[in-house]
Order: sequence, then structure tokens, then C-alpha cells
Amino acid sequence: MSIDAINDVGQLRQRYVRALDEVERACERTIAVLVETRDARALTRELIQSGRPLTDLERVMEPQSLRANLADALAALERARHDAQRLLFQLLHAEGQTLADIGRTYGISRQLVSRLVNEPDPEPLG
Repeated sequence: MSIDAINDVGQLRQRYVRALDEVERACERTIAVLVETRDARALTRELIQSGRPLTDLERVMEPQSLRANLADALAALERARHDAQRLLFQLLHAEGQTLADIGRTYGISRQLVSRLVNEPDPEPLG
């Protein structure tokens, strides 16, 4: 393995570790939002079972922000997961694994692995 290849593998490793950290942050945020929505469902259930009109729900919570927060958290988690997977496959390939071996290990097609390995880095979110 050449010095350039070793440096590339080292950089991929560092980037992958940062991607794992981002997945962890996205997971924690998603869990927090899921807990909020669970609590909102419990409150909704209490309102309905107590016979109060469902329109009272708007007085005790903000359904629109709950829905938006959940959608944002799930989208951020999926972006982080995808980026980490892409970097993992790039790292495995840089370390010498074939696309077919990676696909077999992770239960996906060689073609999908190829697409992920060759996918450009995403543009940073503003």
C-alpha cells in the first residue's frame, strides 16, 4: 500500500469516526423527540377518555411543531446513517475488500455498494 493510500485510509477512518459521532447525536435527538411525541399521545388519550373535545388539544400542545420536529429528527438521522454507511463502505473498499464482499456482509447488492462507494461527499448543510 502506497503512502498516499495509507493517508487516504487514515483520513477515511477519521471521517468515519466523525460520522459515527453524528449518527449518535442524531439518534439522541430522535429519541428525545420520540419521547415528546409519546407524551403527546398519552395526553391526547387522556383528553379523549375524559370526554373533552379534541379541539382542546391545541390549548395544551403544539401539534404542528411536534410533527415538524419529528420529521426533522428522522430526516437528520437518515442523512447521518447514510453518510456513515457510505464512509464505512469506502473505508472497507480502500482497505481491500471487494464490492461483492461488502455487499454480501451487509446484505445488499454489489451495485448498491458500488453506488455508495462512488457517491460524492454531500454538500454541507447551511
